[in-house]
Amino acid sequence: MRALLAALLLVGLAAPAQAALDLSKASITRLDNGLTLIVLEDHAFPVVSVQTTYKAGGKNDPRGRMGLAHFVEHMAFRQSKNFPGVSLASSVYAVGGEWHGYTWIDTTNYFETAPKSSLDLLLRIEADRMGRLELDPEDVKAEAGAVISEMRGYENDPSSLLYDAVLASAFAVHPYRLNTIGYEASVKSITRDDVAAFYETHYAPSNAVLAVVGDVDAVAVARSVEKYFGAFPEGEPTPLPPASEPAQTGERRVRLEGATDRQLFKIAYPAPSARSEDFAAFLILVDLAGASSGINFDQNAWGDPVRADSALGGVTPDITTFFIPTAEPYVFMVSGSLGVRSSEKALEDAVQRRLSALQTHVTQDAVDAARQRVLKALAFDVQTTGDAAHQLAYFEGIGALNQLFNIKARLAAVTAKDVMRVARLYLDPRRRTIGWMTPKGAPLAALPKPRRALKPSEPRAGAAADPEPAPPLTMRTLDGGVPVAIQASPLSPTAAIEIVAPGALTAPAGAVSVRKDDPAPGYTTLAVTGLARDFDAMVADAAAAWKKASFAAPQAPAPSEDPQTRLRQIFDRMMNAPSPAAGAPAPLFIAAAGDFDPENALATLDAAFSSVSPATEVGAAASEDSLGDVVETIAAPKAQAALGYIAKAPGGDSADSLAWRIALYILAHDYGGRLGEEAISKRGLLYYIDAEYRLDRKRGWASLAMGVDPNKLDALRSLLKEQLKDMADHPPSNSEIAEAKRWILGRKISAAQSNEDLAEAYVREFVAHGALRDRAALKAGLDAITRDDIIAILPELTSGAIVAVKVGGASAEGQEQRP
Repeated sequence: MRALLAALLLVGLAAPAQAALDLSKASITRLDNGLTLIVLEDHAFPVVSVQTTYKAGGKNDPRGRMGLAHFVEHMAFRQSKNFPGVSLASSVYAVGGEWHGYTWIDTTNYFETAPKSSLDLLLRIEADRMGRLELDPEDVKAEAGAVISEMRGYENDPSSLLYDAVLASAFAVHPYRLNTIGYEASVKSITRDDVAAFYETHYAPSNAVLAVVGDVDAVAVARSVEKYFGAFPEGEPTPLPPASEPAQTGERRVRLEGATDRQLFKIAYPAPSARSEDFAAFLILVDLAGASSGINFDQNAWGDPVRADSALGGVTPDITTFFIPTAEPYVFMVSGSLGVRSSEKALEDAVQRRLSALQTHVTQDAVDAARQRVLKALAFDVQTTGDAAHQLAYFEGIGALNQLFNIKARLAAVTAKDVMRVARLYLDPRRRTIGWMTPKGAPLAALPKPRRALKPSEPRAGAAADPEPAPPLTMRTLDGGVPVAIQASPLSPTAAIEIVAPGALTAPAGAVSVRKDDPAPGYTTLAVTGLARDFDAMVADAAAAWKKASFAAPQAPAPSEDPQTRLRQIFDRMMNAPSPAAGAPAPLFIAAAGDFDPENALATLDAAFSSVSPATEVGAAASEDSLGDVVETIAAPKAQAALGYIAKAPGGDSADSLAWRIALYILAHDYGGRLGEEAISKRGLLYYIDAEYRLDRKRGWASLAMGVDPNKLDALRSLLKEQLKDMADHPPSNSEIAEAKRWILGRKISAAQSNEDLAEAYVREFVAHGALRDRAALKAGLDAITRDDIIAILPELTSGAIVAVKVGGASAEGQEQRP
């Protein structure tokens, strides 16, 4: 553009005195098909600039096709219906104009500047680019070579490779983490169909901005634009990516080796988007930290040398800062290099120390001086009609044109306090991502290339399975009187042993794990697992741990800061487990499962525990205390709160215990039940419901535990109350009851297959019922339960306590809200 203006001056086209281009004078209209048209008249020179911006860039590349948006940009300079061959570009040259384009993370941009008499040509070119590209497969193949050649130019720059690596770490999910140009493998994989799909999806009037700046008449421009663009179908605007980037909660690091004789560094901090209320203050902060570079991405130098009197001045001779306007929060980058023997830590500490000083020590005089430097940089942003067209289209493309129009006023309002606030918010070292590239060491051997095709296995005949089922459960009593269940299982070469006893026990750490309040409050289970061939050693470990087991002194745990754990603690208090008994602990039951001979396993257990007497306590009577609702608050911000429900239930000796299991299943289970269907499937209030019926022979507790978004806690609590009331008002139907019975009976078969699960299931059932029932006995019990039995227990089931664990407000610090 500047060369063109110089040429015009050389042929005697003198320019009258003219005020600077004032972007706020631009008109904005929209065609019926959604195309945004921005026109700024400026009659200083007989030239016109046209820019078309599409609101799709590298962040919109589909998975596995990194670089596709950029590839489409290349194809958009080849041929179209009305401009064959290379005339989309050569036609501009032919009238004495210039053209260019680029793809970046948010947008794809095309622009031309030419004598004003060529405006009609430029509009026809952009119209063909929008809706009439000819995507020849041979052109796609040829363009891949051009793109790869451009890509390799970037790959030759170690700083560019480090930049990509740092961005890929700074963003865990957001597509800003992706390399816009792609990699050789992804570029080579792009097909003509890929290009066509991206073009048809994103190159639409409703997703485009057309800016025209120069010696034009806005009304005439609007008529021409309607003529050339008005017939295109509207299409769909490209949405922003889902707001799925998790908050960064600690420093991240990247380390590369590359073709450099120095240590290169890049330190990235989160930065506000151009739409943010923090944008103006951050521009002042960037100047104080390093240098003002303006906000014209087309003039971006990928890093501006810092001023000697800035905060980072002198840290290294080549240190730079980098900040660009984006649609969503991006990064502020500090870059430079060190000698190979210099201290990385000293550099990192120096950078952070100087940036941290801006969090607490910024004067208003310093802000005023920085503001003048920023305003000067903004003046250099718009020096030509091409600059103006770019800024208007680009900022509209990222949803920040009003910010651009009002930037001077917003800069004028920035105070020292504002600058220190944004410095504290964005330049926290816990939010930085540090990347280092050091000189290459010894060459790395190439990894084997992956096989690209999934080759199906050759057909083959299977081997016959052992026709015999697993041996039946063996129930015995050891010589000392302790009941034992032995299940031989050929599924796995492992084994598991569990010993359950009443009371809260402690045992030495080691091969044996200790589970307190398991399988029910007031019980402790000692468990050991291993290979079945080591069963004798496992029994020895269990016996040794048992000999050293003792009753634990009552001690309430400190309130947990985890909502789900806190909910369980509250449940434990409400269930009021009995205090430890006096004397020595005594086992209630032992279960073992594994790939072993049952009789040999029994003999090994008997030898180890024959002198141990069994417990006679089978559970204390249930407390008569009523349960009341509980609300507790964890002050710290958490991503989830917790909601629970608990009701006193009968123990396993009661004939009603099966009725409770049936009713609890109907109310809620996992992702289903009445509550689950309403809360999960219909309203999306939560993901999962942990429903439990924990019981011994005399006492039981039915409970629900749910993790919920803090903002949805009240809605879920209200729904829970509604569902409990509905359960009482509209008792379960016969079909609901039949389904619950099938589920309970089916889980008797399918719930436990691993040896750990088998042993645990036997322990749980023995504690609940004092015996192990087979499937036939369970079926008989279920068959005996009628709908009237279910209705009879509903008043107790639905009159329990609701427990809520609230959390501190989720921190919005650094998490920009989209308009």
